[in-house]
Amino acid sequence: MAIILIAIVAILIEVMRHNETITRSKTGFELDTQHQPLTALEERQRLLSHHVRLIAKKVSHALFVFGSQGGLGKSRTILRSLADEGIDPILINSHVTPLSLYSTLYLHREEAVIFFDDVDSMFGSMPHLGLLRSALWGSPRIVTYNSSQLPNGLPNSFEFTSQCIFAANVIPQKNDAFKAVLSRCDIFQLEATNEEVIELMRDIAAKGFNGISSDDAATVIDFIADRSGDRQLSLRLLGPSLRKFIYARSEGINWRPMIESQLQTLGKKTDISKRLDNKSKDMKAIRQVLSRFPDSQIDQLTNWCRMTGKSRASFYRTLKKITESE
Repeated sequence: MAIILIAIVAILIEVMRHNETITRSKTGFELDTQHQPLTALEERQRLLSHHVRLIAKKVSHALFVFGSQGGLGKSRTILRSLADEGIDPILINSHVTPLSLYSTLYLHREEAVIFFDDVDSMFGSMPHLGLLRSALWGSPRIVTYNSSQLPNGLPNSFEFTSQCIFAANVIPQKNDAFKAVLSRCDIFQLEATNEEVIELMRDIAAKGFNGISSDDAATVIDFIADRSGDRQLSLRLLGPSLRKFIYARSEGINWRPMIESQLQTLGKKTDISKRLDNKSKDMKAIRQVLSRFPDSQIDQLTNWCRMTGKSRASFYRTLKKITESE
């Protein structure tokens, strides 16, 4: 009887482990993260993925994703999430005239997802905004275009039932016409602190990167973290920095000046004091949970994540900083 009980427990443990397996393909990375917690940035990417799936499943008909930082995975997460749902979107990622927009909406008016990627100039144009406003709201959603420029075969009105996703850097301010469009969309902001970008860099490079050992990759990332200052970091920095490391090592030269010169071209963050204040709050919160739950790290983790809204990986990194400083 005891042997049967042990076997059943072993099977249950294996099932639980299987259910907890997570692959980075949902967030744009192909690393196996079984038994590894997601970073804070990956958690946001996963939440974005769920918003995209609402569009794919026709629960929502419009999504507006914004964030001033480049390289956080807005476009990649959107495209990967759509692909996971078997959807090949209509991609618009360059200048489009009002007539071209109207034509695109008409040609893909049914059973399609149109992805407008980094076409921010469209959001300052009244003709574009008028078309989008009509396409995104109403029952039915009727889009009209009254112009002598309409080519033959293109009607001056039609019903639009497809879905739209927009990815932009910023939300235009003081633009009532744009606000009318935005009010018709689900809205998602993808932002990250430098600490969170560094955290994901470490996670990506944990098993090495393009022939670079994990220790060498960690050395490069440590250098980026130490020298970033108040500059706004991006995941796009990781690949070029590691390639510079490979080149410098093959040439027998110092790799640090090459990477530092790249860091100097980055823009500066505008919320430095807020970021520093967040770090201070994280440290204060972890001291509180250590004091309240001295004998249970699970309780420390659960309560810290609830207090800060951050991930398990952030908890362990902050805990390490506390341990090293004391």
